[in-house]
Amino acid sequence: MDRDRTLELVRCGYPWAAALRQGKDAVPTRLLGRRAVVVGGPAGVRRFYDPRLRRRGAFPSAVKLVLFGPGTVHGLDDAEHQLRKALFLGVITPEAVVALGERAEREWAAAIDRWPGRERVVLFDEAVQVLAASVLPWAGVPVADGELPRRARQLATVLHGFAAPGPAYARAVVARLQVGHWAKGLVRGVRAGRLDPPPGTALHEAAHATDHEGRLLPERVAATALLNVVRPTVAVAWFVAFAGKALHEHPEWRERIAAGDDRAVDAFVHEVRRLYPFVPVLAARAREPQDVLGVRVPRGGLVVLDVHGTDHDPVHWPDPDRFDPERFLDAPVDPDTLVPQGGGDVVTGHRCPGEGVTLTMLAVAVRALAPLPDTMPPQDLGYDITRIPTRPRSGVVLTTGDRSPQPR
Repeated sequence: MDRDRTLELVRCGYPWAAALRQGKDAVPTRLLGRRAVVVGGPAGVRRFYDPRLRRRGAFPSAVKLVLFGPGTVHGLDDAEHQLRKALFLGVITPEAVVALGERAEREWAAAIDRWPGRERVVLFDEAVQVLAASVLPWAGVPVADGELPRRARQLATVLHGFAAPGPAYARAVVARLQVGHWAKGLVRGVRAGRLDPPPGTALHEAAHATDHEGRLLPERVAATALLNVVRPTVAVAWFVAFAGKALHEHPEWRERIAAGDDRAVDAFVHEVRRLYPFVPVLAARAREPQDVLGVRVPRGGLVVLDVHGTDHDPVHWPDPDRFDPERFLDAPVDPDTLVPQGGGDVVTGHRCPGEGVTLTMLAVAVRALAPLPDTMPPQDLGYDITRIPTRPRSGVVLTTGDRSPQPR
């Protein structure tokens, strides 16, 4: 029997699954003390979202409770999953995403207006604040004067450390407790009548959400639902930092975007999500003994989707480590080959319902940044492929000075 490879995953990070698969659709292994199979590519994506698999118990508790929280939709199945998923789909409607994008446009404009005269601007840090300032009011969350920077930092700390052993993980645990307590207080305030967020907002819907028997969700579960709308929006800051790196390194795309080429924006955003990693793998468990693309998996065995390897598969993405948005200009995106936020159907399956939010918020940021002068001092724009989640080491530092668009 193959040895347990959990420590290898921790040490190797994003390339681990692809190195194990070696181009195969499925390979057997052991992970977290269980028999497992690692799948990837379009066939692996389709098999991973097969109803013979379930999500409950698939994520390690140490990761799930810090990143997602208790009672999260990510660990539910069947009717319970569909009911909770409906909550998110009811909040993240196309119209609501447009409204969120408009908020973000205003927040980026205000942030950029404050940059002149500052000694330096770290794009990642700015993105965390802008995204939090956009999503919290949109979600119906009241934020007192001076509170927003603290909540934004706490949410970013959870994301920065949830999969990083050591002090970063300890800080993530503390931050998770802090935002969990805060979110429970918001839910409690709505239910007690002290807060009155507009219907349709994340806070209103989470506070009034019920289970399959019509009972209000427990406070901590409702708080988790609220945070699972807010937190992923702040996570877009990781992609924004990579987008800043790409705009600097590919000025021809910066110019196309600054000139108002919407197709270029869409292609650029897709390529940022494809090339630069956030999620390395996803996990499910077998409901009963079964064959997974030629590998026998026992009941309760793990099925692990190679997200990073699928997005870098040379069969479907020639020269996969090269930044090339042209890939997305000639053909529609195949949902089984581009899975930075998972695959499957967003309504009936486990594909992330917030993918549209990510695309919108990243596009808004790219449009705001592209017309600015490209004034980056020397810095380390590399990133550690073994660290989850990773981002450019410098955070993408911009120099201050004249922030008006360059003449054309």
